[in-house]
Amino acid sequence: MAKLWGAQSSPTTPDRGPETQNSAFGSPGPTPSTDKATASFPDPLKTLIWNAVLEKATDVHLHSIPEGLRVLHRVDGMIHPKQVLSRAEGRTLLNQLKSAAGLTIVRSFTPLEGQIVWPDDDMRWEIRVTLTPVRDRESAHLRLLNVPRDEWDMSGLGFSLADQDKVSSIVHSPNGLVLITGATGSGKTTTMYCLASLMDLRTTTTYSIEDPVEFKIPYIQQIEVDEYHGLTMHEGLRTILRMDPDLILIGEIRDGDSALVAARAALSGRLVLATIHAQDAAGAIDSLHYLGVPYHIIGSSLRLVIAQNLVRRLCPDCTQPREPSDQERELFAQSGTEPPESLSQATGCPQCHCYGYEGRTGLFEVATMDDEMTTLIRSGAAHQQLLACLRKQGTRSMFQDGLEKVVAGVTSIEELTRVCGGRHSEPQRPAAEPLSFEEIITTR
Repeated sequence: MAKLWGAQSSPTTPDRGPETQNSAFGSPGPTPSTDKATASFPDPLKTLIWNAVLEKATDVHLHSIPEGLRVLHRVDGMIHPKQVLSRAEGRTLLNQLKSAAGLTIVRSFTPLEGQIVWPDDDMRWEIRVTLTPVRDRESAHLRLLNVPRDEWDMSGLGFSLADQDKVSSIVHSPNGLVLITGATGSGKTTTMYCLASLMDLRTTTTYSIEDPVEFKIPYIQQIEVDEYHGLTMHEGLRTILRMDPDLILIGEIRDGDSALVAARAALSGRLVLATIHAQDAAGAIDSLHYLGVPYHIIGSSLRLVIAQNLVRRLCPDCTQPREPSDQERELFAQSGTEPPESLSQATGCPQCHCYGYEGRTGLFEVATMDDEMTTLIRSGAAHQQLLACLRKQGTRSMFQDGLEKVVAGVTSIEELTRVCGGRHSEPQRPAAEPLSFEEIITTR
């Protein structure tokens, strides 16, 4: 299907060149078969959103610049500049965006937030809209959240069969604390919902407290934090505990009160699934203690930690084999993985918009808390001691999980080292030229 950046786009030639100044308000061309459902949206807004949907972007950024409005897509975690609209086109698009999101079109001097529901044949898109004043102009951000019609699938997220068995056995236990950890945007919330779907939610009283609610899930009573009206994360958790829950989902543990309530809820016979920011499984324990939860409560309540990150999948239509270098063979050997005869590398084709990658998959470290780990946690063991114990019990690091995905041809060694660090990181963009004095003055 043709890309929709005006009439100049070609269905077989993806736009990978520099940003253009041409109008984005040309004929929107072919669109999916939901024209009736989206007929109430103006053509420029439809063009903007369908471009993002067709390119599988998760975010659309509309940045104000002196020339007008700059459009950028985030596809599989990477930013790609797409278009520069004139000032008049930019103002028109921002007004249409505000109207569709239920916001006032009068220029605001405070940030605005709204939501657009966008139907599609295969899924329902919920688009979170944020606008903010930028000096004498406005910029906007669209977060595209797609709710699949199919059930959540652990294999589709990237869990190995062995890790699936470990996770399933813990999730089906009657109580305990399960932490999903990782950086911002690493898919923690999706994994949390996936774990919840392993249970029969129709016969389980399930409540969640989230900020905000990202996906509407059947049979889960979802509470959204609203601090303006006094509904904080801590107050929401206290309320949930009075609602006789079997399963509690916490969008993100951010403060000490919420962390302590979550741990004590797990000790009182509930199963608690929560996300928290940390770099690895051992770091999640450190983060929980940093928020004020005593080590003896962490050791008694914690059952499972899943640390994760996301890597881009190689496009199956254009991936090419190559021989691994000596450094790469040494990298495999140091990690205890047999070096493959060949590695897959990204090239680029029209199917993947010449990015070489299409979609993402997860890297996981699945750490169960056995007796030895519990004893170490209760004693306040250091981070390195916890890591050593996890490796001793056979828990793979995210990097080791990634190497197995490289061997299987799911991703490339360059992508793995870009995400996890290392000497083999591929350059994502050429070094930028420093701004000249005239350019700095112009941006003012």
